[in-house]
Amino acid sequence: MRLLALALFVEVLATSFIYSAGELQRDPISHETATRQARPRALGEKFDSQENDPRLRDVFVAADAEAERAVGNVPRDKHFIFRFWSAKKKILRHKHSIDWKTPAELNPKIMYDSYGQPALTSREVSEISAMIRRELPNKGEKIVSVERTFDGTINVWITLGNTGDRGKYVITKVASKWKIVDREMP
Repeated sequence: MRLLALALFVEVLATSFIYSAGELQRDPISHETATRQARPRALGEKFDSQENDPRLRDVFVAADAEAERAVGNVPRDKHFIFRFWSAKKKILRHKHSIDWKTPAELNPKIMYDSYGQPALTSREVSEISAMIRRELPNKGEKIVSVERTFDGTINVWITLGNTGDRGKYVITKVASKWKIVDREMP
């Protein structure tokens, strides 16, 4: 299953580079299915099994691209993914006779953010914040925000002392433990 998701992701990335070299830069939502399948899943998160059918791979790639165009002018706010999934669902139903279930339909207890990543729970924010606070070298440094990215990693933005500068820790979950995988400090 992961291998199929990776193959789909690579195919979509190749298509994205063609667009960026020629016409326009594609929005990351243009490969939503592949990215979602490749990112770490929230506990118990389910996706429609049709997305893993090799015979339907090109259909989902095309539906993502067409849905991206359909929501091109929609603000990228916390409601965006629901508009995108609605457009994708209509495309799959009307053009391909596929009754696709969105992640929100299959996972009613998970709150999804703007690009379809699960919103961080208060427990996750507490665990991550405690870990980062132990890493902060100066007492004046504070956590400004904690957010899950489109690809499933976590960005923790911090202030750096009294300078007004910001730094970032990149976090991921490895074997059910949070791990710092990168630091970006000015």
